[in-house]
Amino acid sequence: MSCITTSAQAATAWENEGDFYFLTKNTRDYFKATGAGTNKFSDKYATYDGIDFLVRGADSWQDYGRLDLEGNNLFSLPLEPGIKIEEIHLLCGGNFGNSYKHDALLRLYGDNYYYGTITLFFVYEDGATLSSSVPLFWDWFHMSQIVWSKDSAKIRYVGDNPVRKNCTLYHASFANPRPLEKLRAILITDSWISDLPFSDIFAVTIKAGPGLHATPKENKKFKSPVSKADNEPADKRTEWTFSKDLEGWIPGASESWSVEAFWKDEAFDKKGVVIIPACQWSGDKFSWIEKKIALPDWKKITLVFSRHSAATNPSGKIWSDGLLKIIVKDSYDSQILYEKLYSGAWTQEHVDLTKYKNKEVIIRFENHGAGSVQIDPSDAAACSAEDAVLGTIQLKN
Repeated sequence: MSCITTSAQAATAWENEGDFYFLTKNTRDYFKATGAGTNKFSDKYATYDGIDFLVRGADSWQDYGRLDLEGNNLFSLPLEPGIKIEEIHLLCGGNFGNSYKHDALLRLYGDNYYYGTITLFFVYEDGATLSSSVPLFWDWFHMSQIVWSKDSAKIRYVGDNPVRKNCTLYHASFANPRPLEKLRAILITDSWISDLPFSDIFAVTIKAGPGLHATPKENKKFKSPVSKADNEPADKRTEWTFSKDLEGWIPGASESWSVEAFWKDEAFDKKGVVIIPACQWSGDKFSWIEKKIALPDWKKITLVFSRHSAATNPSGKIWSDGLLKIIVKDSYDSQILYEKLYSGAWTQEHVDLTKYKNKEVIIRFENHGAGSVQIDPSDAAACSAEDAVLGTIQLKN
């Protein structure tokens, strides 16, 4: 990988405010590795420990994006030669699911513990190279109050990761040991294990002197998808079998996705289903069905529905998956009560709605997809095998 970045490249790579520069997410040029979930940040920027981070990408893609450090990749910050830099700040999240194949002792503890090391190299114009490293701990240990520092490097827990469930969020900072000397490059790597992306770096901020071209910092807010059920009368039924049509459930789609959810008379050996298309891999293009429902005054209310992924190969192995969310909105708030990545045949899912009893709420089934190997074509106009397929929806006491 080249350590040299042209002025034209660097000019489009950064936003700037004062001495701080923020690596852009307008494209996937830098945050190429996609995340495992949708971006829950409502603003383009977030602040941790007094440092601003550019955390949200363009409208057309919602996952948070991360630096691609898999397979011994060295990520080279897009800098202009001769720049002087004081500090590097990284916002790091957890990457859930280590199987411990490299560590037989830790394998005894299960699959939910994770640790790794992030290393940063300062490469100076005189040929010298200095490095600093920080450890990352998350998941199984839940070390919520951890602060670790050594020499010019520091890492601190700053809360739960708003993007990845059950993972923590860290602010890692690196002070340049030679801030008055010109740099040729700054390289970032996950240095602990060679073939797995143990780090999850999804925002980079630097403090630098003059000479780095950038556009002015511009924050923006991201609107939630418009609800079409707000002005509809509340449905008092407790079961929807989809035997003939959508039975009053209203389809919709994000601005970047023209394919709305639709009814189908049969799919995967079930009569009457709803297909909710999505296309996460080419930008978070998603769709949904929603309905305003008058929930009964029961002691306990459980939303029960059947779910299938979108495609199977001839041997029956599932090769598609979808990130399905159930969002419930009352007169005060909107909450995600179900968010599950699923690949498999028909299964019955349950969501507790008891806290909303005797209220009118809007219930939305929203599919964001999550990537797949294409086996069978999707019913959607574009993308394949990322649909969520729903059967009967019920309210049970």
